[in-house]
Amino acid sequence: ALAASPAKPAAAPASVPGSAASSPWRAQLGAFGVEGNARKLWASLGKKYPALAGQEPYMVKRGTLTRLQAGFANKAEADSFCARVRRDGQACLVVDK
Repeated sequence: ALAASPAKPAAAPASVPGSAASSPWRAQLGAFGVEGNARKLWASLGKKYPALAGQEPYMVKRGTLTRLQAGFANKAEADSFCARVRRDGQACLVVDK
């Protein structure tokens, strides 16, 4: 299974470029009670937004919620991505891991 235990933060995905993997900046796209719903959203957003293509999502577990996040090299990239998806009606929040 790909799910991390609730006590550990998600590991940096191998397919994220080095600068994004080492950066603390992420775009949070939702928080879900069911991890499968987070994965479904990621799959649909990956088809719509090239910035997500080739990335693995961060599934950050906090209590009963799974937060869906994408990594970015810096705050400006995360801000720009969130601004773009918000225009399409998708919730997005820039967070510092």
